Amino acid sequence: MKRLGLIILFLGILHFTEGQTHNPNCIPSYKNFEVGEKIKYVLTYNWFLVWTDVGEVTFEVNESKRNNLDTYHLKGKGKTYKFYDWFYEVRDIYETWIDPETLKPYFYKRDVNEGGYKIDITYQYNWKDSVAYAKSKKTRQPYKEDTISLDGCTHDVMSIIYYARSIDFSKYEEGEKIPLTLLLDSKIEPVYIRYLGKEERRVRGMGKFNCIKFSGYLVPGDVFKGGENLEVWVTDDKNRLPVWIESPIKVGKIKARMVDYEGLRYDLNSKID
Repeated sequence: MKRLGLIILFLGILHFTEGQTHNPNCIPSYKNFEVGEKIKYVLTYNWFLVWTDVGEVTFEVNESKRNNLDTYHLKGKGKTYKFYDWFYEVRDIYETWIDPETLKPYFYKRDVNEGGYKIDITYQYNWKDSVAYAKSKKTRQPYKEDTISLDGCTHDVMSIIYYARSIDFSKYEEGEKIPLTLLLDSKIEPVYIRYLGKEERRVRGMGKFNCIKFSGYLVPGDVFKGGENLEVWVTDDKNRLPVWIESPIKVGKIKARMVDYEGLRYDLNSKID
């Protein structure tokens, strides 16, 4: 159950060897969320055929000022339920302050406590000079500072989720890859998602939705086996609301299902029943 917060912050995906050809100036097709949006997910873990709800994640959008600039404050919080804290306690907070129109990030902060292992990372974006100033401190590791070169469409793990929701999937053929650029752990990672077409998806307690489905290629490591096994279903309407996410991990499988939402910008007209 390690890194539950990062699993639901689902664009921890593998390198794409082609260059950043999709939308190099990072212009969103349209804005599909607004201040006041809040989405809640329950994380379910499967081990030896037993499915258990082990934690939850919430995403919210608020209005904020950052360095005298009007911003959207994106916040993602992940935690295990109290019953599972004895086994592996997770308390993760990811925050990004972005431009309300372009969705480009201004400042990013990651504050993670996973089983006593703590990570504190910040990025200060300087788009005028196309660099980000990174500071990081991890348990049992020295404090580090880095200056990272950016291209015109670089995102962190929070801003890339909201930017990906703005993609016009109608421009892509089923099976086509959509490249993105991710700033992850103070490194630039060329990544991609693959458009898999449209599909109905029933979400327990929420009903059935017309969805757009896509996948991501997961980085092999402590949690993931690696491979294009991450699958995401978002509503086929202007909200592009992620309603279901699932992926195998090294021991078992993890799923995330939407259980509550509020403050949507558009009607949820993808809901079938």
